[in-house]
Amino acid sequence: MKVYQFRLATVERIRVLEELLAREQLIETLNQLRRAQAANEAAHVALREMASVSGVVSMADIEWRDEQRERLSESLRICSEKVALAQSNSAEARKAWGTATKRASVLERLDAQGFAAWRDAASKEEIALSDDLATARFRLAGAGE
Repeated sequence: MKVYQFRLATVERIRVLEELLAREQLIETLNQLRRAQAANEAAHVALREMASVSGVVSMADIEWRDEQRERLSESLRICSEKVALAQSNSAEARKAWGTATKRASVLERLDAQGFAAWRDAASKEEIALSDDLATARFRLAGAGE
């Protein structure tokens, strides 16, 4: 009997590689999301911790604090946008990874089913050959006469 060979082995290898690449992309997008969330939290903290004006201060100090508050607010807005974008990218990467996993697992199951069918056929062929040899030996021994 011929050696088992999965005809779609090359496609299966490509799909497994695609799955690995999609997984790496997902990990990267999740890392970007974590970094964006950390930057967003830092911007929140900086804005919350901005001291209010107290005591005797000059008009320049008040203007500087207002400008600083505006810069921090803008930074917070930008960080929030980056978090939203990173969440969207990670959701898309998760979906792509899920699709790649399904595509690879279909071929892996086909390979396993094909190998099981080949193994069963090989076993039946081996049993038939063994029976034929036993029958031939029995006939050569003269017991069949």
